[in-house]
Amino acid sequence: MTNYIPDVKLLKGLFFIMLYCNCFSQVGVRNAFDNRDIYNINFNIGSNESSSEDLLIKSNPYLTPLINGFRYNAYQDKIVDAQDNIANITEIKLGENLFIKKDFFPIWKKTSTTGYLIDIGDKNYLRVQKVIRSNYNPRMNKKTNSKFEQKITYYKLSEGKIKQVKKNEYNKTHLFLELGYTQSSLKDFSNEEFNNRNSIYYGLGRIFHFKNSLDFISHFFYSKNGGFRYYTEEEENGKKIIVFNTIGLEFLLKKQFNRIAFFGGIRTNYALKREQRKASRKSYGFRFRDEYISLEDNLKKIVPLGATIGFSFKLLESIEFEVKYNRGISVLNQNTSKSPRLNSFQAGINYRL
Repeated sequence: MTNYIPDVKLLKGLFFIMLYCNCFSQVGVRNAFDNRDIYNINFNIGSNESSSEDLLIKSNPYLTPLINGFRYNAYQDKIVDAQDNIANITEIKLGENLFIKKDFFPIWKKTSTTGYLIDIGDKNYLRVQKVIRSNYNPRMNKKTNSKFEQKITYYKLSEGKIKQVKKNEYNKTHLFLELGYTQSSLKDFSNEEFNNRNSIYYGLGRIFHFKNSLDFISHFFYSKNGGFRYYTEEEENGKKIIVFNTIGLEFLLKKQFNRIAFFGGIRTNYALKREQRKASRKSYGFRFRDEYISLEDNLKKIVPLGATIGFSFKLLESIEFEVKYNRGISVLNQNTSKSPRLNSFQAGINYRL
């Protein structure tokens, strides 16, 4: 028997034919059975930065392949057909994923926008959006410099409505930081008329959830309080300032109603510094340094009790704007004929950690 030696050119031709057929069969399978995991979505647009933005968007902006003539466009947050025409569909199943249409109400906008949620079961939903990064630099060739970024938000069916699950919403406790403006007054401190004092307050607090809409808040803060008046004594004039620098502790009960909440509770203060300062002193046309006088016998170190009421509403997911008023119940000095009390009005923001 003679051994058959195949032609080398013939072997090369068969190899390239098999490789060509295999590639096309894989492409067909991938397009027909594409079922990418929604938890590992990856948009690979490519590195052709010379193309226009519209071409980049249309090159591969999709979460799903074309199924039964439709697909989900994650850039537009719409269901589109094969020609990228927007389809008005309330509910559609693309592969293993069920897409549900929903109206969204962005903050500070009067009109709503329409988008789609992905039903992931057990009354839970995902919203996957694709946006162009504001800090994108087409001249920078790095993996971290991607043109698009994904935004994934979570929703849950509660009380008959599909609502967004906020950051730390289901945690029993969480911390928050607070910063704002405070206007304080020392009522009936002396026979002199003192104006309200404006300052800044800083706070750190913790929220304890009782129910979805009822919270208990403990709040530790620092603020400057007191009052001021302009004075003239003999040939000297200037600005007399009562300084009452305090650290305080506040306990509040907070009730949430949709985007607005109301709260009330008690507060106690401890005075780190109690003094009178004469600022901008002038005498016979000459300016003198500020004069500091201790008020250890005129103001208490501890203000045992004050009542707080106020309200707050959400600006962003983790940021709230709040307004509160504190009325001093206990007096600052019982040895005077009057009953001086420390009152304050505060307005600021708190950031949930």
